[in-house]
Amino acid sequence: MALVAVILFVSLSISCDKQSERVTAFSHVKLVPMTCETVMEDQTVLVEGETIVAVGGSGALSIPEGARVIDGQGAYLMPGLADMHMHTRQAWDDRDVWPVHPLHLYLANGVTTVRDFAPQGSPLTYALAWRDEVRAGTRDGPTILASGRLLYASPLDDPAGVVRRNHDLGFDFVKPYSYLSAEDYQEAVAAAEELGMYASGHIPYAVGLEGALHQGMDEVAHVEELLFEFIDIERDQELSPEGWLSHVMATALAQWDLASPSILTDVQAEEADTLMRIVDQLRSADIPVCTTMVIDDVIQRKLFHLAAFTGRPENGYLPSEYRESLKRGEEKHQVQFRGVEDLAAFKHDMDLWILDGLRRGGVWLVLGTDAGTGGMGIVPGYSVHDELRILLENGFTPYEAIATGTVNAAIVVERMTGEGNFGTIEEGKRADLILVQDNPLVDVTTVRAPLGVMAAGRWYARETLVEMIEPAGGSAAGKE
Repeated sequence: MALVAVILFVSLSISCDKQSERVTAFSHVKLVPMTCETVMEDQTVLVEGETIVAVGGSGALSIPEGARVIDGQGAYLMPGLADMHMHTRQAWDDRDVWPVHPLHLYLANGVTTVRDFAPQGSPLTYALAWRDEVRAGTRDGPTILASGRLLYASPLDDPAGVVRRNHDLGFDFVKPYSYLSAEDYQEAVAAAEELGMYASGHIPYAVGLEGALHQGMDEVAHVEELLFEFIDIERDQELSPEGWLSHVMATALAQWDLASPSILTDVQAEEADTLMRIVDQLRSADIPVCTTMVIDDVIQRKLFHLAAFTGRPENGYLPSEYRESLKRGEEKHQVQFRGVEDLAAFKHDMDLWILDGLRRGGVWLVLGTDAGTGGMGIVPGYSVHDELRILLENGFTPYEAIATGTVNAAIVVERMTGEGNFGTIEEGKRADLILVQDNPLVDVTTVRAPLGVMAAGRWYARETLVEMIEPAGGSAAGKE
């Protein structure tokens, strides 16, 4: 009987310890719930496992005995951010290629959800393995959603078959690309709709926006995709990817007199009705658009402010091979826009004009950055703050900018998977949280230095985050 009593005592003790480890209380925080544009003073948030189980005033909501208490001391608690357009690479696991694992860079920058547009590696299912490991808690990182094999260029032997294989493997959505024929695109999107798979990607040159929406596109993967609606593309062609790029660039250069000092204002005045039509089409179809404005931003920096760009500390997190190609002038965009730098500048300004039109027209936008490939100079995690900065510089309020990476992102994921249970701080939502020093609805830059991050119920204090992004060998990022 004595032995039985000891066993019962130990069992109960272990059970209580596990329970206390699973309950976390954020006390005395100023809450930014993102359910509306407000700050709630002196709140307590209880998290059990990966779920928010209670939210209330610190004087009214009791904290369970044995819970881990994180005293906010008046700091602000907001939802974690989502990068809804990024790319994983299997080489992320290789410290000889990436000094720090980008999944850690995301966490350190307050990103608790990422959506992978076409993983690259063999087997392709590595992205699903990472997704499952993060869910199980055996890998540190944000929640991952992933597309499967990219539907890149026609001819495809079996577009519907590619979609079915992606579905059967367990990928979350499919990504059509720019170089599909109208026939292949139609077959792929029809298969996705039949299987209940979400389709987000580029607008194929052979299809155009109107055709893509008619066929059932669920989301446009970049704001910059809409720029091609203003170029007189001959869509009824069968071209290779290189052929399409040459055709589009040559057509744009012939159509627009970039030497004219008034070219931007002239084109925007002439095309105002076209922009309105695009906005009406997207709003009527209830189609979201990923922002990814940081692409244009880094292109400008690489082409026109190279010394300042290469001197960014966060660039030390990029593969050394990329940094060397940049120094040699052989980086992707340096080559692509060589001799037509004015086209890159014009594209940048036009994309911002389109973004403004989408915002004013009520098209809903989701935060994305296109980071992760290692080949464009867009640093995972850090790029989210660049994207937010660009949105703020172009008419978004802090609340509107943050909503693209929280509330709006959750709506998209709900459409994709039926489980968009994040993006706001409410009972029942996944505990994706960022603790920051200042009010993000006044100063979004406070999110660049989180006091701590909780991803699906796992808490990472600032000290832990700093350690996680220390490169192999102990050298500070950016110091070469």
